[in-house]
Amino acid sequence: MKSLLFAAVADDDTGATDLAGMLRDQGIRVAVVFNGATPEQLDRWTSGADAVILGTASRSISRQDAFDRTRDAINLLRPLNPRVLFVKYCSTFDSTSTGNIGPSIEAALAACGEQFTIALPALPVLNRTTYQGHHFVGRQLLSESSMRDHPLNPMRNSDLVSHLSTQTTLSVGLASYLDVREGAAALKEKFAGLAKEGVSIAIVDCITLGDVETIAEATCDMRLLTGSSALGSVLPNVWIRKGWWTPPAAPLPAPQRHTGGRGFLVVAGSCSVATRAQNENLKAHGGQAVPVDPISLVTNLAASDDIAHRISEAIEKRMTCLLETTSASFDADAIHRWRIQTGLSVEEVGARISHGLATLVQKVLDRVGPEGLIVAGGETSSTLCRALGFGALSVGPQIEPGVPVCVSLGERRLPVVLKSGNFGSADFYSRAIHSIQQLPYFENRERSRE
Repeated sequence: MKSLLFAAVADDDTGATDLAGMLRDQGIRVAVVFNGATPEQLDRWTSGADAVILGTASRSISRQDAFDRTRDAINLLRPLNPRVLFVKYCSTFDSTSTGNIGPSIEAALAACGEQFTIALPALPVLNRTTYQGHHFVGRQLLSESSMRDHPLNPMRNSDLVSHLSTQTTLSVGLASYLDVREGAAALKEKFAGLAKEGVSIAIVDCITLGDVETIAEATCDMRLLTGSSALGSVLPNVWIRKGWWTPPAAPLPAPQRHTGGRGFLVVAGSCSVATRAQNENLKAHGGQAVPVDPISLVTNLAASDDIAHRISEAIEKRMTCLLETTSASFDADAIHRWRIQTGLSVEEVGARISHGLATLVQKVLDRVGPEGLIVAGGETSSTLCRALGFGALSVGPQIEPGVPVCVSLGERRLPVVLKSGNFGSADFYSRAIHSIQQLPYFENRERSRE
């Protein structure tokens, strides 16, 4: 039986690649696979991997569906016999009062037969920190940040013990910053004490990378962990000291891309402040913008044919084309009015817009093969990866923290970058294009068909 160091279930595909990039930069051979894979595909795509991350696209679905998808993903990963199982969610903890984080942790605890785990959403490298159970984005409380008005998962409560308690009937406790500062041995005793008191999930305070290292030492023997990608950047060093893993003698090779392809397609489904700044930066540096009305993506499918034709022509001319659903003319109120008129929920509207965007991109790729695809937004990425039949990703080096360059392995094979809406510097798209251009090519056509 194959035995892995690490397996994770991620609630969206940008989160899956975020964690994969952190692990890969430490020398871990990691594969990302999307839910829907058969056991045979999982076995083929993960051959030779030290770690496997399964993207479930479960962030904005019903409580029961989130529970079921997490359980099913763990059952699919079970034959790989991972030493550590990880439930990955965003470092902004964005979720509603009914889920998905609480139900996903419940499913993992039940599937693993565990009574206790931690929740570590902090990601200090990107200024996501937790103190006294309250979560911060930079210097702002989560509830004061732009996440307050997230269209699908507005975060109005920065007290994560309180917030998570609304999503689960399990007892939620806190390992405070003072506990973390006492060191790994004392923190391990704190966890044991919380478990003895009946706590099932402990939010863990974390401010610095040193805190992450302390938490990794205190939790490395746990069967189940949950949180952001932070632990992925430090756990490999613990595994080395424990004698569980030997790093490779040489740097891991970058994934290989196929020859051919023209231009680049950037798909921006996120309306975050960071993504909008990245869109403006790309346009200022020659990117060809093609704005689309989100409502028309759902209600006027015929119009997408003309848009797909325009994008295809731009890519054929080796241009970088930006497909964006938000711009200066974006009217969130119009979408809200349309949602009320149609009787759709916020989640249903988000899903329909994402599917409309995926259909448009599919039409483009049926016409022309871009040199690379860059996608901004968790919901958009998850929908596109499934609609385009990517199946799995070979993971390369990080472009910036939390965003690696990848190559798809399924029905369509091309370089892919999946970016959380809140991640990345203003010139991220240019950095991503450069990283794709640095990928080596397959040695020959026969190898590309393997």
